[in-house]
Amino acid sequence: MTEPCRIILDVDTGIDDAMAIFYALRRPGIKLEALTTTFGNTDTSIATENTLKILELLGRPEIPVAPGVGRSLIRPYKRMADHVHGSNGLGDVDLPAPTIKAVDEHAIDLMIRLVKENPGEITLVPVGPITNVALALTKAPEIAKLAKGIVIMGSTIFHPGIHGPIAPMVDANFANDPEAAHIVLQAGANVTLVGMDVTMTTLLSTDMMADIVAAGDPASQTLMKITEFYVNSYKTMYPGIKGCGLHDPLAVAIAEDPSLATMERMYVDIELHGELTRGQTVADRRRTANDLHNANVCMAIDRPRFEADFVALMKNAA
Repeated sequence: MTEPCRIILDVDTGIDDAMAIFYALRRPGIKLEALTTTFGNTDTSIATENTLKILELLGRPEIPVAPGVGRSLIRPYKRMADHVHGSNGLGDVDLPAPTIKAVDEHAIDLMIRLVKENPGEITLVPVGPITNVALALTKAPEIAKLAKGIVIMGSTIFHPGIHGPIAPMVDANFANDPEAAHIVLQAGANVTLVGMDVTMTTLLSTDMMADIVAAGDPASQTLMKITEFYVNSYKTMYPGIKGCGLHDPLAVAIAEDPSLATMERMYVDIELHGELTRGQTVADRRRTANDLHNANVCMAIDRPRFEADFVALMKNAA
């Protein structure tokens, strides 16, 4: 029997983070060891509360949730994603206040502890700004080689960047903390980048949402109600689009099953200074960079298989 993929999911719970938590908990081949929280889609305190709410919605209160950092390494946090995720981070849908509590252990220390206790077994999956992971690697550099891998929802090589930043080729997570992304990419870990080049090709359409709702699972019906806000924001940002990007769930899926993606091994780093390029992922694909390769970059995705898996999991609570 294949061993489960054991992950720590680092979230800034928002809407697609909520979908990623659903996916991780309902996928038989994944064992979600813990959730850690950070800033990004909303502030860390709201992200933590939202994470607890989603766990209660799914009936999984035993999963530990460890709060993490509230800002990037060098700049204060500015909350700028309410138009995408709603004022409460969950599409302005009010869920019951959680009865479960976050653990006392800091996210950084939880990551370090679990990786050290389980060498070669834990995959870190940051789907928000990766400040928690960067600080864990700074505090305990040895976990770069002790972790099974780090699967990052971040980067864009070819796809246009997010709306808002001056830099035209940055994704939200790297834009929120370029220095953290640089640290993680240079740490010597087994890094996979799941960026906008693939996440913007996997869409949750309104037809798929209706199919999920019709299946009758109450938790998934609530999730789809939350997701309506996200879809509407995408229609505003990308006129003519047929749904919303499945960014964070795709990163979780690839952590378990890398065969979903066509990857290119390359050397990548993050621009930290340019007025028009700060936060941009710069890829050196020259032959002379072969000895420097530090990341597997997802370039294409088996979209039909992933989308079918996602819908099936949302429809079936078993």
